Amino acid sequence: MSGCRLVKIVAGLLLLMSAYPSHARNTLEELLKEPFFSPSDIEEVRSGGFGVAKVHEVSDREIAVAIACLVKGPPSDALSPFLGDKLPIDDKLLQDQGMVDSELHETSFAAISLGKDGQDEAQHYLEARPGLGLNLTMDEIKTFQALSSSTAVDQVERLLESMLQTRYLAYRRDGLAGALPYARESGKHVSPGEELRKSEKDIKWLHELYPTFHNAWLSYPHNLPDEITGEDFFWAKLNIEDRPVFVLAHRLEASNENMHLVGIRDYYISHFFDVSQRAAVVTQLESGDQLLIYVERAWVDYWSGFASLSRKVGHKMLLKQMEHLLEDHGICGK
Repeated sequence: MSGCRLVKIVAGLLLLMSAYPSHARNTLEELLKEPFFSPSDIEEVRSGGFGVAKVHEVSDREIAVAIACLVKGPPSDALSPFLGDKLPIDDKLLQDQGMVDSELHETSFAAISLGKDGQDEAQHYLEARPGLGLNLTMDEIKTFQALSSSTAVDQVERLLESMLQTRYLAYRRDGLAGALPYARESGKHVSPGEELRKSEKDIKWLHELYPTFHNAWLSYPHNLPDEITGEDFFWAKLNIEDRPVFVLAHRLEASNENMHLVGIRDYYISHFFDVSQRAAVVTQLESGDQLLIYVERAWVDYWSGFASLSRKVGHKMLLKQMEHLLEDHGICGK
């Protein structure tokens, strides 16, 4: 961590400690009240297990899961899977990732590779069409279509790097409004920024718990408060259905005297999903225990191959990954 960033974090925390009065801490029931967590789920949390909430989904293309648990170790370690120089991604899916240097972003995407089967994947880009297995703008599609079908893999990779950098810069400048669209058939398009906005505005418990962060997340990059103590950008390469999936992610971190929160937003996903986001918050209960609430929400696109999975299976897959992440790091769970 750079000296300037450390000074910013310390200064922000000192400011918060002086600006905010001491608040009465909540009980477990107050934080997990229905219709989010049922009484049986609250009892499961109290006994050291995972409580699973019924989360309202804003679209039939959204899958959302929320879990809660009591933190086992020091609260300072409770969010360790979500911080540092890596994203919280299942190792079975992750192939590569990198942090974007805001001052040297031109070189931050240089490690992008289509992998050992790069020729096959390059053809997906060279043969790109609206609604045909890739999330691209119409201009991006035309750029790839202008290349010869025999174009070398490394040239396709360089174009992909440029495309990811352009998307990063657009989002960095305009936030959700800068998340470039995905072209679909018949001249239609999908707005990843609007999908994220619908999901994130629906997280009403987060607004009640930490309105300053929730407002900053929705209005980024404008009017960021001093409570935002960290910000990072990433790219990641996943393996889904034996194809490389490229992701652009943005992470915001915030703290006040009562809680520590991390939000991660995947504002671009090359295929299979449209967007996804997760939020994890640790707060101290009236009992003195530390409670972790962790939510993930993802939008899938039926044309990209997810239709074969039922929503019930999708929820189970997501929940399993979330629980394993916390258990493998020793954060919580029986």
